[in-house]
Amino acid sequence: MSIQSVVVCRSVKDFSDPVLDLIEKTYTESFPEVERRDFSLVRHLVKGEPRFSVYALSREDRYVGFITGWFFEDYTYVEHFAIDPAARNGGIGAEAMRQFLTVCGTPVVLEVEMPGDEMSKRRIGFYERLGFNLDGHVYHQPPYRNGGGWLEMRLMTYGGVDLEHSFEQVKNCLYKNVYGIS
Repeated sequence: MSIQSVVVCRSVKDFSDPVLDLIEKTYTESFPEVERRDFSLVRHLVKGEPRFSVYALSREDRYVGFITGWFFEDYTYVEHFAIDPAARNGGIGAEAMRQFLTVCGTPVVLEVEMPGDEMSKRRIGFYERLGFNLDGHVYHQPPYRNGGGWLEMRLMTYGGVDLEHSFEQVKNCLYKNVYGIS
């Protein structure tokens, strides 16, 4: 039995880091346009928003995916997480998220699609196996683009975020800081 190498989670702070080109490719392939901002805006956030971070994921010095996150006072919001299609399966996603949870060191909040089809149910199960809890509140993701529609989603939490008591506060923080909605 071989020992698998660890997934490394490295913060990308340099706007010109070439790994951003690999991340952009994975980002645009992994998320439909309605669930992501234009990548030029991601690059702008890397350059100028101190609460926003992009993490490049690698294994044996090879790029395997990314995580974007927003660091707030009481929790980290994971905005996007994707494993490059060439590196999927084999547990890389679970190992990457475990590494991220260790690196960020805070409770985590993220959005997931409604559990309406097999893929969204599998995605929720993936996070639940890592210790996340699915919240039952109705939550709508604001549009990333002008004229876009609001998407019904659900929030999932890891660690000490109690959405039973703080749902409105968390929702309002995300709307204001991540989506620019007052």
